[in-house]
Amino acid sequence: MTLDLFSVSVMTAAVVLIVGVIYVSETLIRRDEVSGRHWSIAFLAGILTTVAYAIWAAGGGWIAVAAGNAAFVAATGFIWIGCRSYNGHRIGWAYVTVGIGMTIAFVAVAAAGPNGGDWAGVVWMYATLSVLASLGVWETGRGRLAQTRTTIALGVVLAVEAVYTAVRAIAFLMLGPDDPVFQAWFSTIPSSFVTIALVITAAIVTSILRAGRAGTRGYTNLVGADGADRILTEPQFRATITDVLERASEKGIGVGVIAMRIDDLPFIAKAFGNEVGRNVAVAARDAVRRTVEPLAVIGDDGATLLWVCDTAWDANEARRQASRLASAVFEALRTVPDSVVPVVGIGVAVTHDFGYDACTLIDAADAASTRSAKSGDISVLIAEPSQANPTGAIALVSPGSTTPVVSGSTTPDTPTVAPAGS
Repeated sequence: MTLDLFSVSVMTAAVVLIVGVIYVSETLIRRDEVSGRHWSIAFLAGILTTVAYAIWAAGGGWIAVAAGNAAFVAATGFIWIGCRSYNGHRIGWAYVTVGIGMTIAFVAVAAAGPNGGDWAGVVWMYATLSVLASLGVWETGRGRLAQTRTTIALGVVLAVEAVYTAVRAIAFLMLGPDDPVFQAWFSTIPSSFVTIALVITAAIVTSILRAGRAGTRGYTNLVGADGADRILTEPQFRATITDVLERASEKGIGVGVIAMRIDDLPFIAKAFGNEVGRNVAVAARDAVRRTVEPLAVIGDDGATLLWVCDTAWDANEARRQASRLASAVFEALRTVPDSVVPVVGIGVAVTHDFGYDACTLIDAADAASTRSAKSGDISVLIAEPSQANPTGAIALVSPGSTTPVVSGSTTPDTPTVAPAGS
């Protein structure tokens, strides 16, 4: 069977349209978070890309090519922006970067005009796609995305796109579009099959990622539905501590961030019921509010993670604060009826080690809490800028004991052990 260009273009447009409509519809129904909305924009851009190329294949002019190229860049760019928002990183400059890429792709075709032919501006588009996809690969390898194995598939998808578009640009420059090798591997028809595979894979992976973030949002949102606990949302928390860190930096005051994660919350809800899952979330949040200092800033990610930010911390006081928090949370969770005590990971990062950048401080605390949760008990891990000691300082609940103990190191060779709350 021989496939002609128009048939392949229509087939690609149909696949992208179906996947995109389903993805966007699900986003609207579930009122998804920021990262999901960015990924939805990427799929909308993908739909526009395939429609524009179908118009071009049916005899459309250079405007269809220019619009398709710009939309193609937008699709990859918003996948990257969605990854940045998932990690909680600033996205203002990312919008500018994607906008510049779209402009380059459009202008490259417009400059060639009606006489530019079917391949007008493709080298500029390929180069832009390769850069944006590479940025996406880099983003999947850090922050929260690096903490889940599902992200590996998304990183592979973006890596394939980055490599394929880069090789395609080189092949176009060296061989030309009429070369048999280029026609066999890099022309519109083979690239359409690559696009279909990448779109389907990206849709599945990003759906899993956002479902993982949204799966337990209901428990924590219900906890604070009446506003009684006054725990900030993630954007509010990040904005607040950014201001705190700026003012603390001017005065030379140390600041610390505690990240506490209860990754078992969705499993408890499934095993014992949603009401029990909600009670676990309530108990943990109440314990945090009762234990931390009155002026501390508390926030959550809408799922299984709580943050605490307070001023005038050094590493020793951070250990004491986190130890008291671990003890309070452990005791609170023991009182929840019809449930088991979940694994709670607590990570701490201080400005003395990581500086006054909010994203860096939160990421370090989050990563420490993830490693802490892998210990299997309620534990505290002090994030360290050097990876020479990957386990850092950790607090574990000893078998048969109800009190966490903290083991840490004031110097790399001098371990110390102290009871929680000391």
